[in-house]
Amino acid sequence: MNRREFIGSCAAAAFLPRSSAAVVSRPERAEFHAFSRVFEFLKDMPRAAAFLRSCGYDGVEWTVRPRGFVDPANATAADLKRAKAAADAAGLRADNIVVGFRRGDEPGAERLIMYAAEAGFKSFRGDYFRYDRSKTHRENMDAFKSGFDSLAALAEKSGMKACYQNHSTYSRSVPLFGSLVWDLVSVLRNYDPKVVGVQYDPMHVRAEGGPSWDHTLGAVARWIDMVCLKDFHFALDGSGRDWKRVLVPAGEGIVDFGEVKRLMAIERVAPRFTVHYDYDFPQDEVGARRFATNDLRHYRSAFAS
Repeated sequence: MNRREFIGSCAAAAFLPRSSAAVVSRPERAEFHAFSRVFEFLKDMPRAAAFLRSCGYDGVEWTVRPRGFVDPANATAADLKRAKAAADAAGLRADNIVVGFRRGDEPGAERLIMYAAEAGFKSFRGDYFRYDRSKTHRENMDAFKSGFDSLAALAEKSGMKACYQNHSTYSRSVPLFGSLVWDLVSVLRNYDPKVVGVQYDPMHVRAEGGPSWDHTLGAVARWIDMVCLKDFHFALDGSGRDWKRVLVPAGEGIVDFGEVKRLMAIERVAPRFTVHYDYDFPQDEVGARRFATNDLRHYRSAFAS
């Protein structure tokens, strides 16, 4: 390039829109973590971590909730450090834990998260808020805002990020906040994405949003911390008058992961992925290895650069 060409190219670059000129830092290879719930039959964290690493995973989300890998009722700082050490020893990342509380001011929540922060975990995902059908929409939204305030306060105090997963309502008797992503957005806009984040779940937005699901990723893009991966299709329920969700292994359902990848590129989102196994997942090592490996292979292919 000669001097005139160099000056011309610099001048042209100066007038590019900021979004066009921005350089987004992306990992060379996408990280795929495993949500550990279905592997609890292995009981021992070092054994489970080694198993997941042998299946090809990059990280693990430990369950720190009743009947999980770590029992929160009796958890000590040493228990959380053992969870981190088990992942480290297997060569897995362990940044996020999945907890059983909803609000950050519930009994035991602060103690648990402070232990997790001390152990080196970076974020936590809690349980889902639920609509109260006896209250107005505004009253419900005020209650959810209060809940998020408590999570944000705990996140600020601990240095960890508080994350919330959008989850479709699977029963009229348990209406979950965040099923409609627009309600979630109206609460999230109050919080710094460095403090409060979203585990974005394409399966659940597809189940709730139908053909309009694809508008939701951009709406929460600023807050996306992880992307949850699972697949499903619809089937008629027992009455023959309504639809139900049927969770299936990766690639056997209707979730358009290619479109998820395209939208992530547009929004310049490069999160970690966490693989969920909400179908009838085998509870033996041979079967678990087959399905865990196959699911991972499908998702690595779907999100390959």
